[in-house]
Amino acid sequence: MQDTGLFTTDTTGLAEVSGPQLIRLADGDGYRLSITPVRKELGGDLRMLAYNGSIPGPALHVPQGAQITVDVRNDGDVETTVHWHGLRLENRYDGVPHETQEPIPVGGGYTCQIQFPDAGFYWYHPHMREDFAQEMGLYGTIVVEPTDPGYWPAVDRELTLTLDDLLVEDGHIAAFSRSGPNFTAMGRFGNVLLVNGETAFTGAAAVGEVVRLYLVNTANTRLFNFALSGPPMKLIGGDSGRYERETFVEEILLAPSERAVVDVLFEDPGEVRLEHRTPEQTYDLGAFTVAPAADGRGAAAASFATLRTDPQLAEERRLIEHDLDREPDKVLAFVSTMPCCTARTSRRRRPTPAPCTPRSPRPSRRPARSAACDWLQQR
Repeated sequence: MQDTGLFTTDTTGLAEVSGPQLIRLADGDGYRLSITPVRKELGGDLRMLAYNGSIPGPALHVPQGAQITVDVRNDGDVETTVHWHGLRLENRYDGVPHETQEPIPVGGGYTCQIQFPDAGFYWYHPHMREDFAQEMGLYGTIVVEPTDPGYWPAVDRELTLTLDDLLVEDGHIAAFSRSGPNFTAMGRFGNVLLVNGETAFTGAAAVGEVVRLYLVNTANTRLFNFALSGPPMKLIGGDSGRYERETFVEEILLAPSERAVVDVLFEDPGEVRLEHRTPEQTYDLGAFTVAPAADGRGAAAASFATLRTDPQLAEERRLIEHDLDREPDKVLAFVSTMPCCTARTSRRRRPTPAPCTPRSPRPSRRPARSAACDWLQQR
């Protein structure tokens, strides 16, 4: 067979992808994470990559303060590492190739010790050839459950949702070069939008139920402006755990790798659509089917209207307020170059997007957004 210089798209003999499992781990547990190619039906048989056979990978739930041992086995298409995004852990286990560890070769393995000192929502993914391996399906979620029972507001249940896109052409994922990224900045826009690896999310809820959504944007390039059609959403946390002030929002803008923790109160029976909203159009991502509830509103619904303030974060902000308005002691300029990408540009030229202002209010800990809105372009 002639070598085309591209990763194979062949699905012969591959196992069909499965849905993600929720895995609860305790302090001291060991866990095996295997990377393999899989077959997924998405307008044709697609060759993808999976952690433990599923896209997204297993949703890990771990108690705050725990430490686990993870044995990674790489039987995928490319050497790799696993980066534990957002976690504070020993640097040698952070998955940075050639810096904190050597790449895991195809057919090889690696063992790491992972700590979970902070409550919140995190995720794991490759830190090599993210343009290829992550788009092919290598991403999974981590919920670190707090030791303080009052850390989060009361809810009836929780769900993790990954938001992603995929570029499919002629019944295959658009080809990737083996020699290096063939799109600028390790990413590209897809033409198929995915929630938890599927083109249409389906979920069930009951009137009066409060559901916590752990949202993460796993796309390489696309920003997602996530919204629900109807029920109120309360933004309570993000990349670094809970926010100083909880806020009611109509939509949530998530950059690649960004997370949000949102509580939703389902008030009326019927369908609630999941949406990606842009000024040009709204993309449908699936729906919750909300059934009537015989027993009425529970305790979580009764406290949903309360917007809490984190006293510890409020005190931290008070301690630094005097520094916010004074002149800086020093001004630094950083210049970043990407030698691997300077000779390559995207094959698709896109118009420069106009500046825009996100419509959602943001809590005080959330940084200001860039004015660049390339997320508006659906290609």
